[in-house]
Amino acid sequence: MDMKELRIIPTWAASSPSLSRREMLQTVLGALGAAVAGCKLAEAHPIRKHLSQPEHLLNATEKIAGDWSPAVLDDNQNESLIILSERILPGSTAAQVNRLIDLLLTVETAQNRQNFVAAIAAIDAESQKHFGRPFKSLNATQQDELLNICATAKSARVVTDRDSSEDIDDRAPIPGATLRDHFENLKGWVVGAYYSSEPGLQELGWTDENYFDAPPECTHPEGHP
Repeated sequence: MDMKELRIIPTWAASSPSLSRREMLQTVLGALGAAVAGCKLAEAHPIRKHLSQPEHLLNATEKIAGDWSPAVLDDNQNESLIILSERILPGSTAAQVNRLIDLLLTVETAQNRQNFVAAIAAIDAESQKHFGRPFKSLNATQQDELLNICATAKSARVVTDRDSSEDIDDRAPIPGATLRDHFENLKGWVVGAYYSSEPGLQELGWTDENYFDAPPECTHPEGHP
């Protein structure tokens, strides 16, 4: 899996030459929702709900600065998430993606929190199987090799009409969730959290001066609607 494929540079242009960060979030997050929809768990992924609430996300990003400790994840899970996020989408560590995800998990359903923790555990278990060590103890080459295994495994997920309903957060766990399903779950969280952060928004074109010199060009190999 080429991690560059996860970078989202949409082809939209701002209607105004000057946008606040809040306005930027409101404009961008719809496009991000469409981008995350490329994941196998697309319509059912809980990050979509957060992407649709820019005000909530803006408040969340302001709460993770300064002294911080995870509220949902334990220290080992948090450390694993930091390393996984950075390998999935470089720049995630500086963007404090782990902190934002942990904060968003505090308002998630118990099932979605369980699914997230299970995803980290599944990747660690696969790492133990292949290398005899947890993911965070692997070198970069081994980590990429393992993530490629995860990304190319078969999925048990079948998208149904119910996945698009308003009660998707209350659904039962995916029966027989595979390594691919766990990876896609983590990937959706990481991508959504990164592009909700200040560094992610800056990558999309927002600046501290809130000015767009020109609309960003799309470099994603598949493009975006």
